[in-house]
Amino acid sequence: MKTITHFEEFDTLNPAGWEEYSERLVFFLEANSIREGPRRLAVLCSVCGPKTYSIIKSLTSPDPPSAKTFDEVMKLLRNHFMPRPSEVYQRFLYHRRLQQPGEGVAAYVAELRHLAQHCNFGETLESRLRDQL
Repeated sequence: MKTITHFEEFDTLNPAGWEEYSERLVFFLEANSIREGPRRLAVLCSVCGPKTYSIIKSLTSPDPPSAKTFDEVMKLLRNHFMPRPSEVYQRFLYHRRLQQPGEGVAAYVAELRHLAQHCNFGETLESRLRDQL
């Protein structure tokens, strides 16, 4: 099987794109049959670009990136580029959202479900959705 040799660097000016980039990186590694941890980390550090590599070095400091596993570095990058949103603020956005004129109930409930993702409603989600209606 032919090796896929090109994978673009991560655009640090668009940190919201990290989730998609990391998913594509895992596909790239799988497509190239790179399954060992050290090789996966080496590919990540080789293709991510100089800005992202500098961030990796900062996040793993005082240790070098090679002292961490691929999964550890990926978790550090995920936490850096996609910090967990404030639950209080997410609940504020959820409760502030009103059904728009002409918006169907199904679309409104779908949007509420989307907004509830980081609200930590747990088992009370269904009753909260009902109450919001």
